[in-house]
Amino acid sequence: MLLFVIITLTDVAVWSQNNKIRDLSSNEFIPEGWVKEFLNRQVEGLGSHPEESGFPFNTGMWTENMKYTDREFEGGSDWWPYEQTGYYLDGILRCGQMTGSETLKNKVEQNLNSILKGVDNEGILHAGDIGLSREGWPMVVIIRMLIEKYEISGNTKLLSAIDKHYKAIFSRPEIFDSVNKGGFEIRPVLNIELLGHMYGITRDDWYVETAEKLYDAFQKKANQKGNKNYMISVKGMNEGVVPSGHAVTYHEFLKLPAILYKITGKEKYKTALYKAYKLLEETHELADGGTANHEGLAGKGSNESVEACSLIDSNWTTGWALLATEDPYFADKMEKVLYNASFSLITKDFKAYQYYQMPNLLISTNSSSFYNDHQGWGAQAKGRLCYRPGHDTECCAGNIHRMLPTFINRSCIVGENKVKVALYLPGTISTKLKKGAFSFSQETNYPFNHYIKITINEAPSSKVELGLRIPKWSDAYTIKLNGKSYVSGKDNTIFKSISRTFKKGDVLEIRFKTEPKIDDRNQGVAINYGPLVFSYPIESRVRKSTFDSGSKSSLEFPAYEHFPKDIKDSGWAIALSKDILANNIEVIQTNASGYPWEYNNVPIKLKVKAKHVTNWTLNNWTESAPYPENIITGKDLTIELYPEASTILRITEFPKGNF
Repeated sequence: MLLFVIITLTDVAVWSQNNKIRDLSSNEFIPEGWVKEFLNRQVEGLGSHPEESGFPFNTGMWTENMKYTDREFEGGSDWWPYEQTGYYLDGILRCGQMTGSETLKNKVEQNLNSILKGVDNEGILHAGDIGLSREGWPMVVIIRMLIEKYEISGNTKLLSAIDKHYKAIFSRPEIFDSVNKGGFEIRPVLNIELLGHMYGITRDDWYVETAEKLYDAFQKKANQKGNKNYMISVKGMNEGVVPSGHAVTYHEFLKLPAILYKITGKEKYKTALYKAYKLLEETHELADGGTANHEGLAGKGSNESVEACSLIDSNWTTGWALLATEDPYFADKMEKVLYNASFSLITKDFKAYQYYQMPNLLISTNSSSFYNDHQGWGAQAKGRLCYRPGHDTECCAGNIHRMLPTFINRSCIVGENKVKVALYLPGTISTKLKKGAFSFSQETNYPFNHYIKITINEAPSSKVELGLRIPKWSDAYTIKLNGKSYVSGKDNTIFKSISRTFKKGDVLEIRFKTEPKIDDRNQGVAINYGPLVFSYPIESRVRKSTFDSGSKSSLEFPAYEHFPKDIKDSGWAIALSKDILANNIEVIQTNASGYPWEYNNVPIKLKVKAKHVTNWTLNNWTESAPYPENIITGKDLTIELYPEASTILRITEFPKGNF
């Protein structure tokens, strides 16, 4: 019995310590290198020109009452414009802070001031005055922005406004009786995210109690036999129910076990989290890390797609899992999604994006879709593979602005006396620990090379635990401290901790050794090198246009169509050997300079033997077709592979040839 008590108290102590873990605020990171360039292009592109994406970004956003009937397309709902612009404002708040853009900061301030002025007599914040549910999904999205603004500014009036809002909303018993509605009306349950975040700031137990009460109310009906929400409940996840249904909703609900585990320490939440992630990998994960979906989760086919919102929301959720568990497994997943699937869906000038992204993108026109379906989602998705400044529906136009900034927020795990570097990025991090300021700079061109130099700028006069992530793809690593060997090893998916009293000018150097990794995907095969997935770029003919179905393009912000140049003989159709090995692949360091995500500037390529596939064609030249079950190969080829995000038309998951 005594042993049981000791174990329990130890677990509580560990949880209590871990519960103080947080991510970076947007004012704690100064970007350098390619990160700075990416964010500046975001500012100069759609970031400071949201009106180019059309409605609702051409309105005053949360400063006015937006009407969905003003959108360029038919259909929609009252809450749509508030969700969509909420994504945008959350993203540009973070981007504006990291870049110092006054344009973005001013847009945020205008909307923030309007939201705070709209508070009612009970202290409740509103999404306009058009009768939207005050605890509903758009409020979840915008309060993310309000909390981040507090984290940046330390404005206690803002914190008090958020606190009053939640205390007023959840003082009403009927709120807990209305959380099992259908469709998107179930999303008020996702207020748990903000309740958990507020607990981390205030240490007010009311937030924990309310979060669990809200989740228990949701599960009361979700756990009933036959309820379609069973799979997104902790019980369903723990029982191994295969993920299905609306992908973005699944990702949003997947973060709840992470948050509840973080604030309560209850093991049932942690086990549910890991089981759900494992099932997502097994059933829906594509070669570049995205979770296949066309609204609904869609399996692992070579011609499947991923909605942009799904990519961004999945990384946001995985960031919560990283914070809750401090497990580098989740950082590995975040990198793979961002550097491959997510970055490939945006043009390099950040002026156009895809609604749906594909690892195998064979054609991208106004008539093309992700598979040969002329009546279902395939028909509705025509044109959504194109790069445009705006699409129908408009959620992704807002959410793309959160893509890199929220990733940066999760690049470090910060505790009272520790900092764990989870995601390596060029830039300077300055944060506050219990006993003083801690600041360090990273010099690196990661993920294109695997060397990181960390220089300490400022540190407390006491020990700090600095954790350095050793990614899963690493075969071996070495760490030097002030020019001398400190530690080396072959273990991976860990944080290697250095606990010492750091001094200004201390230098840590981390170097990872790896080789190309073969990702056997049953019928197909993909090639990874470090955190990057590599693709065969298909030469294309490009047509710029100021015409699209929603008239959301212009001369400065055009829409694009991409046609494979070698259509007649399917010259783009390539297979790799079913027996390919890492030593069959040559790694080429190009020594290119310039922005490394651009095709002509990539610092690294791979060279490999391949064969032409003679029986793989596009469906009616409009659909991105799956490769045939029985591959027939022709002439021998030697091809060069590029990082997926540097390409447009491409093959990333290759058919296996019998050679």
